Amino acid sequence: METSSAMAPDIQREHWRGSVALKLELHPDEVTTVPPPEPLFVLAPRLGYLPQVAEQALEHFGSVLPPGEDEVWFEYQGVPLKWHIPTGSLFDLLAGGRGGYPWCLTVHFRSYPRDALQPLEGDGVQASYFNSLKEAAYVLTGSSSSVMTLTKASQQELWQNVLEAKDEEFFSNLSKMDLTRPTRSRIPVRVYCREKVFDSFTGWKSVEYASKSVVLDSEDAEDLTPRGVLQRCLGVALDGEAGSGREVVAAGVELESDTNLANVYPHLKNADMWLYLVVRPSSRAEPLSKGGKNVEDNEPQTKSLYKAL
Repeated sequence: METSSAMAPDIQREHWRGSVALKLELHPDEVTTVPPPEPLFVLAPRLGYLPQVAEQALEHFGSVLPPGEDEVWFEYQGVPLKWHIPTGSLFDLLAGGRGGYPWCLTVHFRSYPRDALQPLEGDGVQASYFNSLKEAAYVLTGSSSSVMTLTKASQQELWQNVLEAKDEEFFSNLSKMDLTRPTRSRIPVRVYCREKVFDSFTGWKSVEYASKSVVLDSEDAEDLTPRGVLQRCLGVALDGEAGSGREVVAAGVELESDTNLANVYPHLKNADMWLYLVVRPSSRAEPLSKGGKNVEDNEPQTKSLYKAL
């Protein structure tokens, strides 16, 4: 998966401009009018986080809400969604490959499920992002100081680059922190693995998670592949009879089990500098969504954006 240097900026730009089409419906318990409000259709940035669309959702549904404090959260298949996972990775993990596009979510503004989700207050999304960036900085350079010593103004500028998907400005600002020139031969990788259908019965219990610092100069080339990473992190097989029915995806792109992640990371890493790998039941093996259409009928052809990889 080698890429020419001339093509790299184009791939990066397409990656940063990627989005997930959402269809948001207000939960019936929070509707105070007849008829209920129309759904809200919105494009959510792949590299962003679900709370980014909260303001649009509140503007659309606010007039029909019951009295109370607005605390936005999202639900899919009856399960509250973790807001700190990038939207694109959430979609790839829970709905990607199953057909049915846009992604239909239920939005809530009342009864925040504190037993299931981290509290979301003030600049919580921004704080979560910078915590993740600090962890990536440690993997890449052996220190988090470049992130921890950022001024408030620099943090806000970098965060605004993420919110507005301005990749050139983002990496220009990031270069001042030396994160674009890692001093260690390692890359940070996060893995989410779903073995079963995600619904109100299985919920997040059906998802395993691991983070790993992948050594680039390992003597064993297998260590740099999705197959090797998943076997070491979670004991998950991708090949042979044990691995049949599974597929691995990064930024909406299905990867071969022997793909060299060192070639993938520069182009498909997230804005927090982590490469997110999603393992899920194969779209050819998992039951189709309601309507019975294949993924090709409904889901954007993300792969075409990355033909150069």
